[in-house]
Amino acid sequence: MNICRAAAFALAGWYLMVPPHVSDNGHPDTSVPLAQWEQMGNYNSIDECSDDRESFIKRDQKEYNLSLKSNPSQSTLLKDAAHKTALKSSAALCIAADDPRLKMK
Repeated sequence: MNICRAAAFALAGWYLMVPPHVSDNGHPDTSVPLAQWEQMGNYNSIDECSDDRESFIKRDQKEYNLSLKSNPSQSTLLKDAAHKTALKSSAALCIAADDPRLKMK
């Protein structure tokens, strides 16, 4: 890779993206084009993005686990929401800002 191309790639940045929809079975719909995914963060490096992705996954999984142990009178809707959030964060991807899949067609 030449120096100019490497510099352009380094300046492009990274996005943490999550799918925008959850299917009827509760799982994220990763078939939606990346251009329609929700951007959760903007990073200077893949390492920063990956670290944040792992943090999101751990946080959302912890919240879901806590919802399962919570008072039985807690709304099933709240538990379902925590589950869907945990599933969405686990489907998150770090995508280069110049990835052509982010462009709307």
